[in-house]
This record gives sequence, structure tokens and C-alpha cells, in this order.
Amino acid sequence: MNSTKTFAVVSILLGVTAIVIPYFFGTLAVMVLGGVILASGIVSLFYMYYLRRQGFLISVSGPWVQVIAGLVILVWPELTLWLIAVLLGAGLILNGITGLTAIRDSAVINISVAHKIQQWLSISLGVLLIAMGSFGSAILLGFILGIALIFVGIQQWKWQ
Repeated sequence: MNSTKTFAVVSILLGVTAIVIPYFFGTLAVMVLGGVILASGIVSLFYMYYLRRQGFLISVSGPWVQVIAGLVILVWPELTLWLIAVLLGAGLILNGITGLTAIRDSAVINISVAHKIQQWLSISLGVLLIAMGSFGSAILLGFILGIALIFVGIQQWKWQ
């Protein structure tokens, strides 16, 4: 088996594992994001200090914010996951409320029941996500990551 097919199999297996244990993979994904933000901030700091030695008057506050944010995300991934849950849940709730308001104000008389159910489902999932907090968003993130890894593996296998 060549390296592309090996990568495809590993990607599919990781995707299935992410779906089976989504909390671990969701938390790991957020920690990787924190590491990337931290590394980006450090590289930006070096570059900004280099530019300052060249005589450019550049503020280094942006890279320091990146470094601090990366450290916070890396050390407390649950905080980031909770924030994701609140923001995504609030967005789902607002989407459902907006949809129901549009249905009420619409001039169309026979709006499908499926459309109304979709709006109520959006509100319900938003409330559930906020109630579950960091655990809920980690599961959601792990599940989405798993599906993405499976699709990447299938694409790699097909194009080999």
C-alpha cells in the first residue's frame, strides 16, 4: 500500500475514533488551535521586534494579545469550548426566533409544518447547546472533525 492510501486509511480511522470519543477530539482540536495561535503570536513578536530594530514604529500589542490568547486557550480549553457553546447556542436561538417571526409576519398562508418545526428545532438545539456548555460544544466539534476526517480519507482513497 502506498503512502497516499495509508494516509487515507489513517484519516478514516481517526475520523471514526473522533466520532466514537468526540469529547477528547473536540478538546484536542481546541488545544491545537491554542497552540497555533500561540506560535503565530510568538513569530509575530519576533518579526515586530525585527521591524522595530529597523526603525519602524510598530506596536507589539497585537502579537502579545495573540500570545496571551493562545496560552489561555491552551491552558483552559474548557473556557473556549464554553464560549463556543454560548455563542453558537445564542446564534441558533436567534436564528429560530427570526425564522418564526418571519413566518408570523409572512403574507403566505400555508407555510409548511416542516419549516415551523425547523425553526423550533433550531431554538431547542440552541438551548440544549448552552445548557450542555463546554461538554456539548466539545462533542459537536469532535463529531464534525470526525466526519471531516472520514471525508478527507475517502477523497484521498478515491484520487489515488
